[in-house]
Amino acid sequence: MAKNQRRNTEKLSAVCPHCGHVQDESVLLRTTICRKCRNEYPLEHAPDGQDAKIVKTPGFFDKLNKMMFGIKEREVVCFTCAHTQILSTEAQSTMCPDCGSYIDLRDFKITTPFSRSVQTAGELHIAPKGDVTSTKIACGSAKIEGSLRGYLVCTGTATLRMKGRVTGGIDCKNLVVDKKADVEFVRTMKCKEFTVRGKSQAKIIADKVIIDKGGWLEGTVYARAITVEKGGVFCGELFIGQDELDVAPEPIEEDKELARFDEDDIGYGPIKWQEPPRVKDDDEI
Repeated sequence: MAKNQRRNTEKLSAVCPHCGHVQDESVLLRTTICRKCRNEYPLEHAPDGQDAKIVKTPGFFDKLNKMMFGIKEREVVCFTCAHTQILSTEAQSTMCPDCGSYIDLRDFKITTPFSRSVQTAGELHIAPKGDVTSTKIACGSAKIEGSLRGYLVCTGTATLRMKGRVTGGIDCKNLVVDKKADVEFVRTMKCKEFTVRGKSQAKIIADKVIIDKGGWLEGTVYARAITVEKGGVFCGELFIGQDELDVAPEPIEEDKELARFDEDDIGYGPIKWQEPPRVKDDDEI
């Protein structure tokens, strides 16, 4: 009982994301109303043991870049209504000005086997020893050096810097296979722009495919446009134009809390947590 009484008296400093006003609130509260601007916002509590292990803290080079170049800004997309806003990279959380949803802006780094759900508008880094099997991962940007066997939705750029097979699904705006990477995608990859700077084997559905100098792509490509720079290599089947993007979606349980983006886009961002479409085989046509 004494322990509960002590917890009832514990306070935390709450910072209003609308006006910056600081006020003390009980740790038992989940939301509060700013005493200055009268806007309601959720309270940030200390992360639990699992979250604390993967929250990425600024390194030496991050601090050095901040001193040399100052604080930068980034584009943040709301997972509920798809509203876009520009915020400082120093911000750890915010409220969507359009729908009022809470948005986590922290960066996460996964260095061990991981199977929990994550939703952040910050960066998700899967380290070389990381092994992600989560079925619901949402992030603003992603850097993948380890194993991805789950499903990842990225509203920005997902960069792969690994060698091996990717058995999981990736639905993103921009998908980049970086230099020295050698990636085989087991599932069909869906994105707005697919860039190859290393080596890749895949079935791709995209608005645009770019093969840079030194890039090598083998597989089937459904795209509206493709650019192969001098020194780049493409080997496989190529289908150009929207009419050729004849795909059969795979059924999956949808999450109604996530926003749909423009229907005209081939697909990026959190679109009902569906897996990338499956291209019909010749014997199914």
